[in-house]
Amino acid sequence: MKEVRKFHGIIPPAITIFDSKGEIDGEKTKKFIRYLIAEGVHGIFVAGSTGEASLMTMEQRKEIIDIGVKAAEGKVPVFAGTGHNSTRITVELSKYADAAGADAIIASLPHYPRPLGEGLYQHYKAVAEAINIPVFVYSWPGQYGYSMEPEMVVRLAEDGYIKGIKDTHEDIDHTAEIIRLTKGKITVLEGYESKLLPALCLGADGSICTIGNLIPAEIVEIYNLFKSGKIEQASEQQLAIFPLINLLATRHDSQLLKESIKLLGHDVGNALMPTSKVPPDIMEKVKEELKKLGRLR
Repeated sequence: MKEVRKFHGIIPPAITIFDSKGEIDGEKTKKFIRYLIAEGVHGIFVAGSTGEASLMTMEQRKEIIDIGVKAAEGKVPVFAGTGHNSTRITVELSKYADAAGADAIIASLPHYPRPLGEGLYQHYKAVAEAINIPVFVYSWPGQYGYSMEPEMVVRLAEDGYIKGIKDTHEDIDHTAEIIRLTKGKITVLEGYESKLLPALCLGADGSICTIGNLIPAEIVEIYNLFKSGKIEQASEQQLAIFPLINLLATRHDSQLLKESIKLLGHDVGNALMPTSKVPPDIMEKVKEELKKLGRLR
């Protein structure tokens, strides 16, 4: 397995801001991405699930990639979400991201129809052979119904077709096995913020975590404390955000996240349909947790 460029740190899957007609508000989205960068994040992931890419048109998916690259201004790496059930469309989006100036693409597992092992291998091989930037796998069994097994990760990595993975697996043993088998030769990013510190201790390179949109500096601090060897302080910070993590986990659309971000003064609009209103009692709990973290008074 050849040495490849490693990425690291906290990489929020940035929200996309839409207007009342469901069109992307480019200026507001760029402003928010630049805010995240100013808070110290190490990269930006656009067109992910938190960014509502699955609800976008093809034109919007390309538009948000351009917005992300322009907003980052080369200050941090930009990861573009290009996953689709169709290999052909994944390749098209990945080629667009490459030409647009993204630093890497992240392609979620095709899940309908669900490919067999060889089909999965050929899917990522086709993407990698079509572009010149790194390919990352996005494995999330809770959303896609199955995960990429560590042995397949190793095979694709050894053959040079993937350079990293976002592993959003409830069982941290799965992520640990990928880390063990790939021996640090690819970038491994944890997908659950609740498992950030344990994953770092096991050798993960960082995290793509939704809560990085809401409290970016606090998540970055966990990573920085860990890298400085201040494990006890990192643990205290990780434990302090657990209640907020659990609250955000009660919703699977982006409305609660956006309502929470609005509490901090950011004009981020609403999530695309299908979605529903957030119950007032949940918002009160979010307010209390943000107060505990010093984000609200």
